[in-house]
Amino acid sequence: MALLTAVIAAGCGGSGYAKSDFIARADAICAGAVRQTRSISPPSAAQAGSGQDRALSAYLSSVVPVLESEASQLTALRRPPGTRSEQITLTRWYAALAQSVASYKELAAAAKRGDDQAVADAEAALGSSPVDSLAARYGLRSCGTPETTAV
Repeated sequence: MALLTAVIAAGCGGSGYAKSDFIARADAICAGAVRQTRSISPPSAAQAGSGQDRALSAYLSSVVPVLESEASQLTALRRPPGTRSEQITLTRWYAALAQSVASYKELAAAAKRGDDQAVADAEAALGSSPVDSLAARYGLRSCGTPETTAV
């Protein structure tokens, strides 16, 4: 009887894809992206003026594709069932993730142009992004820490 109950319980809930499965997959994707971005040498703080913009532009030309790939892989994950609150948090996280990638692209373009004000604006947008707090609220670990930010 216990075996039958376990089989029935395992079959309930549809696909068996749980929030913990989603978290494990998403955290693995984020951890991989963190490793990749950390392997890219960041610009030196000693650089000044347009040299700093050129160095930032070169750095971001390597980092942005990693971030785009990460976002694409995360977006491709199947969303698990969950409470209404969890679904809202996940939807907001995906929107914030897309906005962060867009802000990194804006930062890269501004640095390439040497537009210091646009660089500052993009950095401010990234600094105020809720992407990390939303990830943490959902239960993501590798995706939900500020240390994972590329710049």
